[in-house]
Amino acid sequence: MHINNYIHNINKHKSPCVFDTWSKYFGAYFTDNGSAFFRLFTFYDVKNVILEIKPYNKEILKFDMQHVQECVWQIEIEKGLIENGDRYRFIIDYKDELISVKDPCSMWQDYYFKWSRIYNHSLFEWTDAEWICSENSKRISRLANITNKLTPVQALRIYELHIGTFTDEGTFKSAKNALERIANELHFNAIEIMPVENTYSFNWGYDGVDKYAPNHTYGTPDDLKELINYAHELGLNVIMDIVPNHLGPDIAQLQKTGPYIEGENCFGYKFNFEKDKYSIYVRDFIVGAALNWIINYHVDGLRVDMTKFMCSDYTMKQMSAEINYHMPDAFLIAEDGRDNDERVTRAFPSDEADENELNHEKYIEKIRNNDVSLHALGFDSEWDFPFHKQIASMILGIWDCRIKDLCAFDYSLRAAQSRVKYPMSHDEIGNIDGTRLISKIMVNELNLNDKICDCCHSLKCKRAAHAAHRVLIALLNGELENMSESERHIFYENNYLTHDFSVDEIFSAYLNAVSMHKLAIGKVYSIPGPKMIFQGDESANAAYFKFFRKFSTGPEYYLREKGYEPGLSAFLDSKLNSVKVIDKYSYINKSVEKYVSDLNNLCERNIALSSGHIEKTFVNSQANVHGIYARKIYNEICSFSNFSSTAFNASYGLMFPKGKWREVLNSDNKEYAGSGECLNINKTFEQYSYISLAPYSIAFFEKAD
Repeated sequence: MHINNYIHNINKHKSPCVFDTWSKYFGAYFTDNGSAFFRLFTFYDVKNVILEIKPYNKEILKFDMQHVQECVWQIEIEKGLIENGDRYRFIIDYKDELISVKDPCSMWQDYYFKWSRIYNHSLFEWTDAEWICSENSKRISRLANITNKLTPVQALRIYELHIGTFTDEGTFKSAKNALERIANELHFNAIEIMPVENTYSFNWGYDGVDKYAPNHTYGTPDDLKELINYAHELGLNVIMDIVPNHLGPDIAQLQKTGPYIEGENCFGYKFNFEKDKYSIYVRDFIVGAALNWIINYHVDGLRVDMTKFMCSDYTMKQMSAEINYHMPDAFLIAEDGRDNDERVTRAFPSDEADENELNHEKYIEKIRNNDVSLHALGFDSEWDFPFHKQIASMILGIWDCRIKDLCAFDYSLRAAQSRVKYPMSHDEIGNIDGTRLISKIMVNELNLNDKICDCCHSLKCKRAAHAAHRVLIALLNGELENMSESERHIFYENNYLTHDFSVDEIFSAYLNAVSMHKLAIGKVYSIPGPKMIFQGDESANAAYFKFFRKFSTGPEYYLREKGYEPGLSAFLDSKLNSVKVIDKYSYINKSVEKYVSDLNNLCERNIALSSGHIEKTFVNSQANVHGIYARKIYNEICSFSNFSSTAFNASYGLMFPKGKWREVLNSDNKEYAGSGECLNINKTFEQYSYISLAPYSIAFFEKAD
């Protein structure tokens, strides 16, 4: 089945297979006539490759594969000899040794790690034809315009989730059942699924070894398709997080399958993208994995993990060129990490685009041969690391800035308009002691770094974060207030604290932390362009999020680097529902959810916050107050943020644009667990009007006339 027949097949409510005899990609699939086709990239000097098929309750069948290129072997098996779900593997005769390997492009992999399972994508009955054919205006597309009425990438409001910890069951099916809340109650328009590339233990997603197969512990390929199909039914776009920069260490067989690997990088095994003449096949392998999720699983976009560590901009460019050509609506988001290198998100120049359109295969061949400019890599957006550093410095006073620097923050947010902004992602939690923003704020509110028993600075910071987390959990589950004075003393002592806090002190710090948490989220939403919230942060959930699986590296490494030991307990601690909150405090979580829901509704209603642009910013460094005026066509909005611990009631430097304005959302509102003392309701405002801002708050204003 040719890839260009994709739309035709969607109209038949069938999913096509991206791999065919025309394609340069590899793997196993069923053809239209019912036969099965197998294609393998292996070492150039392999003597022979045998395909072994293990039908259910039958004898193993063996077939000699055909050597069709220097590194490529393939075979077509007639109809009836292998059925959907049957197992198969390759036996490679290499250097006088017979090596048994699974399919590196396996689309269905389970505990039988030496065998793959063939999967027939065309058997699944999709019901999202209207969505995939771009007839639903809620679909986000890189080609969105006024004519097709699709939604642009700039309007993304992403809910990032991890399948294993998002629900108690940790499966595709249970995640599907939880999507309605994300769409209909919280009003996000996209979910980003952390990587589900298959591996052989519970993990946080970034150690996959089967780049084409969904993690078997979460469910089957059909289960994942049901989740995505239902997401589209709810109007949710689906972004799949993929990891092309390394291979996980568990039961990885690529090293003995072919020249896929070139040493190691800081994450695991590094792919051989540019080492020798065989690298072009490795690029095809990883680009095929990206296409697999878009075409066979109907995802709307990809988030590509740490692209700078691919060490191959040619591979990045091939990925974007292939996807833009075959699936022009699909969008690509890089996590690049090169301080917003503009080449990453620069569209291909017109001369390249023309060649791409007229002769795609020739153009891709030039990329594979390193014969194109790397001035533009063609991604549609990227995660904004510089902005995150600045929002962290404003809220926590960490990273490169030890003090709040409004001017640096102002500069970063102006550059953030086309990039994905977030107050905190899985990285800043899992990579930095496992605690969430709410706990990290409480470290400062309680001044815990000065109340931790003597130890080195690095360990002191981690101990402080974990102490803040445990104290907060003890407050929320009612344990703290049920302790006697002596029990509380022992509790604090066991958490390396030199000070005994009262319940009132902890609760006051918690309320301040919630205010700052809402401010961080609100500031992200005040900037036009894509926005993202990590699972649980929409309700100020305090659950840990850690690495889960253990590597060959001993636990002392993680205790030293991150302050915790990975494993089953880390996984269970990271479940969203691991934190039990008594009724006395549960209203706070519900109030923050209401706040995020109303922010999403405001972005939906006022497109200046989504696909608009910043016209002007206002900086009052003395008062630590910042303002933004954004607009698109006739849509205008102003927002003012107070990063200070004292209330603000003035106008200096915060002029409204001409016209009359009214407050439409304020994080200090009581329904958002605020004080309600600094609202600007029942008033209209003009250029030099005074406004009220509570400590650590943000207020949004729209035109009143």
